[in-house]
Amino acid sequence: MIRVLFLALIFAASLTARAQQEGFQPDDTAFISKYANQDFNGKFALTIGRDTTNNYFLLDFSKLPDRFDRVFFMNLSFLSEELVNIDPVVTKNRVCFMSNKKNKEDDVLKLFEDIKNKVTGTSSAWSNEQKSEWLKENDKYK
Repeated sequence: MIRVLFLALIFAASLTARAQQEGFQPDDTAFISKYANQDFNGKFALTIGRDTTNNYFLLDFSKLPDRFDRVFFMNLSFLSEELVNIDPVVTKNRVCFMSNKKNKEDDVLKLFEDIKNKVTGTSSAWSNEQKSEWLKENDKYK
């Protein structure tokens, strides 16, 4: 009985380990090199993959020119129940998000664009001093 239980635990552990290794790993060098020169064709966000549960998106953070814009975007994205950030390094020019498949891809892509537009509007309306003060309170990224 103990052997059966032991084998079942090993089997379950191996399935868990394998499940965690698959999927999109934005910190993996192969992933980074695959999408380093991704052509966005003027868009801010693209769908780059799917699995049984989620859709995965790549965002062109080079369109957010400074740290304030990037951190502000991330903070606004956390207000959305549809978005999950899986790549929290705001200094990168390519950042990944995922969204449950129950959310339509087009709606999620529009949401990214809407957030970017809010960021752009706020960034142009605020002074550098206001941005600096806001970052002191809200910047928790690498």
